Amino acid sequence: MPTRRTVRVAEVLRKELASQMSQSLDLEGLLITISSVELPPDMKQAYIYVSTLNPEVDKEMALKLLNRNRVAWQGIIGRRLGTKFTPQLIFRFDEAIERGDRIMEILTELEQKNLDEDKDDK
Repeated sequence: MPTRRTVRVAEVLRKELASQMSQSLDLEGLLITISSVELPPDMKQAYIYVSTLNPEVDKEMALKLLNRNRVAWQGIIGRRLGTKFTPQLIFRFDEAIERGDRIMEILTELEQKNLDEDKDDK
């Protein structure tokens, strides 16, 4: 269970990283957003879950771009955080949005199938 401190640090990380990402020319046009930030209690790593609003974005390429800028961003964020250690940023794509979209598709199909069956019964 996250502590108040890890939640606060995760939120500061998210805001600072979003600011740095928005200024990065490497990421221009990719529409990458930070879904969430997870910190273990020791705060040695920060798991940054990202997603994109553009389904045609190559996820591997996007992760390479994020990782290319990782060290520079860690330095900037470390100076702003003022903590003893700066968490190592680990980027991962958040599949939750895609899973949610797929679930919505299935529910819509089931609803349509039920409507069609109701029409056949009448």
